[in-house]
Amino acid sequence: MTKPYCSTIALIGPDGSGKSTVAAALMSQPVVPLKYLYMGTSIESSNHALFTSRLAHRWKVYQHKKALQQQGEVVPEQITLHGAEHRIDKRGKLGGGIRLLRRISEEIYRQLISWGYQGLGNVVLYDRHFLFDACPTPDDFSERRLSNHRLTDRMHFWFLKNLYPRPDIAILLDAPSQTLFARKQEIPLEHLENDRIKLKKRKSYSRKFFVIDCTKSINDIVDEINQILNNHCVKNPAN
Repeated sequence: MTKPYCSTIALIGPDGSGKSTVAAALMSQPVVPLKYLYMGTSIESSNHALFTSRLAHRWKVYQHKKALQQQGEVVPEQITLHGAEHRIDKRGKLGGGIRLLRRISEEIYRQLISWGYQGLGNVVLYDRHFLFDACPTPDDFSERRLSNHRLTDRMHFWFLKNLYPRPDIAILLDAPSQTLFARKQEIPLEHLENDRIKLKKRKSYSRKFFVIDCTKSINDIVDEINQILNNHCVKNPAN
């Protein structure tokens, strides 16, 4: 009998769940041919990104640094824009349209890289995934709240939900929000709990969905994920 073959696996979870640490451990001793691809919105963390995205990120860093200087605040040596505190929407219609085009272009670019890896016989390990990070389901918000989003945001949701390829497997690294907060105290506890709930509601965005307790040791987590890889990502000849 031939086991089901899956070629994409997404590690998802709230901040503090250890996604990048687990991904690095899996890549260090892979049980199947693995390629790592960051599929989140943070350009700072991306191992592949369009030049336009990196340029836009540098401009945002410059603008943020300038704003800090004007306010008389201390400018840190390394400025990060990763975090909810920077998601302030000041775009007009033109800016919103440009941002939509840039986001979709970046998402298509990453998917093309993924298809290239898969074409060479690899299983692609996603660190985060755009669908889980940025595409609400009706369960996330009421239809009324969804309609309150900008038109460009609703267009982006539609693109991801209806056109963007879904990962074969999604693995949610989960823990109580208090545990996550102890690891990431800069993120509000309520935000972490909301993320846990949101990610579980979005399980339909993958063909197979698993939840792993990320309070376990890194070795136990890796062993559990490797078992999933062996069960679902290994081609066996038919008997």
